[in-house]
This record gives sequence, C-alpha cells and structure tokens, in this order.
Amino acid sequence: MVEKLLLGPPGCGKTYRLVEIVKEELQKGVSPDKIGFVSFSKKAIEEAKMRTVSELGLALDNVPWFRTLHSIGFQWLGMNSDQILSRYDFNQLGLELGMLFDQGTATSMEDGLLPTSAKEGNKYIETIGKASLRCVSLEQQYNENRNYKMSWPLLVKVNEIYQKYKKKNDKFDFTDMIKLFVEQGTSPNLEVLIVDEAQDLTPLQWEQIKIMRRSAKRVWYAGDDDQAVHRWMGVNVEQFIHMCDNTEVLQQSYRVPILAHHVANKVVNRIDDRLPKTWFPTKEEGELNYHMHWYDVNMDQGSWTILARTNRIIGGIKKDLQEDGYLFEHRGRSSLDYSYLEGMEIWKSLVQGESLPITAIKELYRIVPKQGTNAIVKRGFAKSLDFIDPESILSYDDLVQNHGLIASKDTPSTTVVNMTPEEQQYYRALVKRGEDVKKPRITLSTIHAMKGGEDDNIMLLTESAYPCVETQFPDDEHRVFYTGITRTKKQLHIIETGSKYRYNI
Repeated sequence: MVEKLLLGPPGCGKTYRLVEIVKEELQKGVSPDKIGFVSFSKKAIEEAKMRTVSELGLALDNVPWFRTLHSIGFQWLGMNSDQILSRYDFNQLGLELGMLFDQGTATSMEDGLLPTSAKEGNKYIETIGKASLRCVSLEQQYNENRNYKMSWPLLVKVNEIYQKYKKKNDKFDFTDMIKLFVEQGTSPNLEVLIVDEAQDLTPLQWEQIKIMRRSAKRVWYAGDDDQAVHRWMGVNVEQFIHMCDNTEVLQQSYRVPILAHHVANKVVNRIDDRLPKTWFPTKEEGELNYHMHWYDVNMDQGSWTILARTNRIIGGIKKDLQEDGYLFEHRGRSSLDYSYLEGMEIWKSLVQGESLPITAIKELYRIVPKQGTNAIVKRGFAKSLDFIDPESILSYDDLVQNHGLIASKDTPSTTVVNMTPEEQQYYRALVKRGEDVKKPRITLSTIHAMKGGEDDNIMLLTESAYPCVETQFPDDEHRVFYTGITRTKKQLHIIETGSKYRYNI
C-alpha cells in the first residue's frame, strides 16, 4: 500500500487535485465503485461528488463510496432512515429527561457535527458524543471538559437513558454509525481511498479509516493542519500531522491576494506544531485595512462576509446591521423573512388584476392577519380553500366574494403580510438603501462555519471569548484566525476591539 499526504493551503485547488487523482485512477482501469472518497464533512463530499460525475460523465450510482464517514457506516451496516434519531426523538428524550434540546440537534448531527447549543440537553449529548469520537471513557471526557456547571451524576443519568432509548426504539445517532462500523470490522473492498479534510478527523474516525484502507493499494490523506479548527469536536490534529512522511504540497493559491497572504503568514508562523509548507498568493495585491469598529467599513457594494469567533459575537452585531438598513443572511436565513416577500408579490399580482393558482393563495392566507382591526381575511375562511378544485385559478374579486378577503386593493402590502411596525421600518430602509431584498449581499458567520468558503470581501472581528483566549491549546486559536484571514479574495477588513478577550493580529 502506498500512502500520501496531500497538503492544501487556502485556495490552492485541493478538491480540483483530488478529482484529478480520481481521473488518473480511472485511466489506470480502476472501477469507480472501487474508489472511496470520504470526509467527515457533507459539504466536502457533495462538492467532490458533483465535480466528479459532471466532469467524468458518470452517474451518481457509479460512485457509491463517495460518502461522509457516518454515511459509509449507514450504508455498509444496512441501516434505514427510520432508524436515525430525529427531531421527534429528541423531543421525546427531552420529555423523559426533563430538559430541552435545540430544534436543530438532529440536523447538526447529520452534518457530521456534534449538537452544540446553549440548551442543557445538547451540552450533555455533546459530551457523550465527544467521548465516543475521542475513544475515551465518559468520566475522562467529563473531567477534561472542565465545565463545573455540568453535573456528573446527571451526565451518567442522561447517558443511561439516552442509550436505553436508542436500544428500545432501534435508533442510532451519527456517531453510532461510525462506532458500529469499527466494531464489526469489515468494509467495502476498495482499491483507492481518498480521505478529504483529514486534519479534522477524530480518533474514532481514524479507526474507521484504518479498516477502510486495508484492501487499498493507494491512499491519499488530504487537508491542511493549519486549518484544523475542530478540536472542540474531539479532533486530534497531531494524528494528521504524523500520518505519513510522503507529502505533496499544493503551492499556488487561486484565492488569497498578496496583502492577506502576508497577514496569514504572520499568524500561521505562531503555530508551534505544524507541517512546514510554502505557498504563494495570487498576483493581485488586494486590500487590507484595520478599523476600530465595523461601521467604519463601507459595505454598500459587493459581496461581504462578516466573520466572528463565536455566535454570541454575531448576535451582538445583528441588531446594529438591521438598524443601519443592511440586509444579511445568517445560518442560511435572511434577516427579512422570505415569506413576507412572497406574500407581498402575491398581493401585488392580485391587486393588478391577475388570477393566481390556489397554492399561491393558500400561502398568502397562511401569513395574513385574520382577526383584529388589521384583519385581511375573515376568520375561518382560509379553510374554504380546501373545498374547491385544487387546480382553481382565483382573482382578487373571487377571494372577496367567496373566500373572506376584506382588504381593499389600496391596503399596503406590508400591512397585508402582517409585518410589525419595526419590520416595516426595516423593509423601507432596505428599499431606500437600494438593496435587492430577495438576495442578501452580506453573510454573518462564525469562522468555523465559513471553513472551506470564500468571499470577495471579508470583515474579520478580532473579539474573542475567555475559553478561546485562555485555552490550553493556543495553536488552535492561531489556526482559527488563520482560517478566517484566508477566506478573502479581494478585501480584508480587520476589526479591532476594546474587549478584554481578543486575538491580536
């Protein structure tokens, strides 16, 4: 077996190189179903899979082992979707335990991440999952958490009930898929194994890789130790660093301009335990600026991402952005509810004399006020739409005559969709600023969530938090901000802070 470490600094075309490796293997006569392309990250796998099938003219069925590591376990063990813990299951567990779980718990686990949240239930499930991913006892994980607000007896109880619930209901979480794969000890018969984002694998995931590589003739471990930012999830980057001595370094970045590259090198050279590597910026100088506050940055044009160390810091900037009339997106959701925009478009079409399908009318009726002085539709009349031909096309007059519509045509669309006065003011500010209200130019994100992404213009907030600054692994903090700096394609704006806890760039 030949093993190789592929080091991909920021924007150096790692995924492109990996797809080229797949092409080379196919040209050698390797069947596509004998190639494994795995990662902990669903995002990384989807990108690689789409590029491979589109560039090589393959069907998705031709590459059955292009999967996340937990999906490999799911498929190989013959599980079905009904066995996966769902939102309903966490609601049931919450009732049994008398604690709350975040509504996104099941979704975050599907993305290969532990269910982090401020909710009490998530903190305990996260600790249980981290112990499994690190291959350590629950007691050791509890002690190393150093979270003295967490109760050890309660953790034991939560774990006991959690495991019993899964066994009784034949349910599994995504860590179970990997754990059971490792315990049964067999794997697909692969000739080639490519492990992407390998710097972010946990000890349990490395055990899975050891089993999957047994039959492989060639194995590639791809990633960048300088961008290993998931220690909180149980990752031990040292396993990647010392995986093998046979390395290939991608040296040309197609993203990071000269000035940002200079700052990135300044930060990355603070990391003590790393693989030395030389890489080069684009030919563009780019733009680098330092500010004392985010509102000193002109964000009126172009695409922007505002990066922060924690979600708490992001929360602090949201209100300010809204008050200044900026449209933004956070966790895939616009700061202006899209249902408002859809309802306003429907209302506009109706008052202009158009007839619309019943599906559009139902969507409008779902959000309009139905009682009080601002009522748009008489109470109870929304159900009348359920008793007519679903292929019906309805006009404003049809709705007035038969379906309880009481709003006149000159009723403002913002009133029709039940916007609060504050939301109406925000909408008017967006329109006045000239924003495309359907497409936010600005994204808010933690640095962790932005990993693997890029944007023309990056605003990086240097404010941090006590656990980050006082960590026993200072290299991790350097890696996080190095990752943030290297997301930019054009402009990098570094926002200084007077906060006690901050990262000095």
